[in-house]
Amino acid sequence: MFDTKTILASRTVWANLIGLVALVLGLFGFDGSALATGAFEEALVQLVAAASFIASTIFRIAATKQILN
Repeated sequence: MFDTKTILASRTVWANLIGLVALVLGLFGFDGSALATGAFEEALVQLVAAASFIASTIFRIAATKQILN
């Protein structure tokens, strides 16, 4: 792991940011009235968050480059 990349080139960072946004939207009561009723959008936000954190773990395992400071 001697190659480097910027922090914005990291799939792990992006997956974690997406998961964090999904969790924050859920905490602040994201108005998904255009999607459907209450339970559906809550489940969708939680699924997006879970998928992004699983993806970030996979991306971290598969990473071949180190992030520059």
